[in-house]
Amino acid sequence: LDRERADVHRLVVEAWDGGRPRRRGRLRVSVQVLDENDNAPAFSRGEYRARLREDAPPGTAVCRLRATDPDLGANGEVRYAINRRQSDPDGYFAVEERSGVLRLRRPLDREARALHRLVVEARDGGSQPEGGLSAQAFVRIEIEDINDNQPVFEQDVYVTSISSHTQPGTEIITVVATDRDSGIFGVVTYICSGDPHGKFSIDPQFGIIRTKKQLDHEAQSAVVLTVQSQLGTSPVYSSIQVNISVTDINDNPPVFPTKSDKVTISHTQPPGTAVYIAHAEDKDSGLNGAIKYSIASKQSDAFSIDPSLGVVNLTRTVSAEKQQEYTLHIAAEDCGSPPLTSLLMLTVVIEEQKMGPTLVFQSLVYQVEISEATSPGAQILQVQAHSLDPHSITSNLTYSLEPSTDSVAFGISSDTGWIYLRKHLNYECVQMLSFRALVSTSEDENLRQNASTSVIVNVLDENDHSPMFMRESYFFEIEENPIPSGVVGTITAVDKDSGRNGQLSYFLLSDGKYFKMNSNTGEIVNWAALDREERAHHELRVLATDAGRPRRSATAAVRISVRDRNDNAPRFPQ
Repeated sequence: LDRERADVHRLVVEAWDGGRPRRRGRLRVSVQVLDENDNAPAFSRGEYRARLREDAPPGTAVCRLRATDPDLGANGEVRYAINRRQSDPDGYFAVEERSGVLRLRRPLDREARALHRLVVEARDGGSQPEGGLSAQAFVRIEIEDINDNQPVFEQDVYVTSISSHTQPGTEIITVVATDRDSGIFGVVTYICSGDPHGKFSIDPQFGIIRTKKQLDHEAQSAVVLTVQSQLGTSPVYSSIQVNISVTDINDNPPVFPTKSDKVTISHTQPPGTAVYIAHAEDKDSGLNGAIKYSIASKQSDAFSIDPSLGVVNLTRTVSAEKQQEYTLHIAAEDCGSPPLTSLLMLTVVIEEQKMGPTLVFQSLVYQVEISEATSPGAQILQVQAHSLDPHSITSNLTYSLEPSTDSVAFGISSDTGWIYLRKHLNYECVQMLSFRALVSTSEDENLRQNASTSVIVNVLDENDHSPMFMRESYFFEIEENPIPSGVVGTITAVDKDSGRNGQLSYFLLSDGKYFKMNSNTGEIVNWAALDREERAHHELRVLATDAGRPRRSATAAVRISVRDRNDNAPRFPQ
């Protein structure tokens, strides 16, 4: 018997006797078949397929499994369960026992596991020793990726060096960021900031940084680029610094302040006397900027030069009777490869003192350094002269300065030789002043003796200027975007001081949620998604400070307007 095919059998039983005529009797018999648990549950399909977003919250319904059992009562009641021995040992999913609805129990991570395979059992309530009859179905769940991982660069910081002779278009370094996400969410796009002069470019797909313009070590010896990697349409990004050192090449020769010069000395000067200081400057650095001096064409052995200091010394006594004038070609050669050279023609005139003892200064060249902050009236240097004749009396000496554009800033005590400052100096206008100091005896004009010396004053910079922004306020406009837009604009400040006193850094004093600032270049960078409907205007305060002591600073206002885009559909109020 099979109750599931026929649960009731209806019979007609007849009884016949043996008489004539025969007679019969009928009885209707109804047989009801009692159920036995002889049918296992059966799923509607052998395998179920589902897709689930990686960011689906726990409790999300994945699919509904359905199994039927034709048996009656408890024999036909189906309960569902996941076979943990064969699948999902970590318990990411659970199935409702009665309804068969499969739900998510734990957060997913597609990067850890992109496919889940479950074995779900359906078991009836039969009284078999093993607890009823059962069936199995397979569930295949594919996890859809979301952009939940930011790109990771292979290095924390990239460092490279290139020659200033590198041609535009040369590949110098490649930055690589990888992302664990898949599809469009794993495609990294590179953008670059920190290059206000546009000397570099970056391939947005491959992260290859190339030179775009000719580089100049003397103008900029180091560049710090900020490379930002973005993912698809997501605001998720990461950034690193690329430090590029522009190495020097020997492209600048030494330069003398003048092509020729002239100096007069007495024939009584003893050997070893410093006659002249040759000074050249080379804009290159390192060995390319290191200068050594020499006398290129020696007409006489009367002079020598210190190769490092450029000091021209007298090597023997000279006489105007033998030779009144010497011409020295002084060469300044750098230590680059190949070396570059410049020449200075120095004329040395020998002065013959015909009467009386010779009057000379203690030094043919005086050098002194003073700060531009030195107050007028301050004594800076004393020049002194004496007679080479030990029996001569030089108490009646009169000191003066030769009139020139450089000497007007100074005065000299006529009796002591103390040079003092007459007016303020400004390093930003002039860094070196050169003039001549004179001395004469106050005797009879026919017997008067004169002498002169060179005075070189090097002006030292002081941090006496504050940074100045090019404008009091800046205005930028940017379109709202779920992707950070990168560089919004650049603010620029200038400082008239030099060196560290004029080295500026930029800081953002407000609104670090949506914007940050490149401290080296003054670039304002948008690093978070902007929504005009949430906030249409941003007001920032920017600080520029120098590196002097004490530091000087200035501030400027920056206003950023967020431009609307059609990113909202119409909505009915109800």
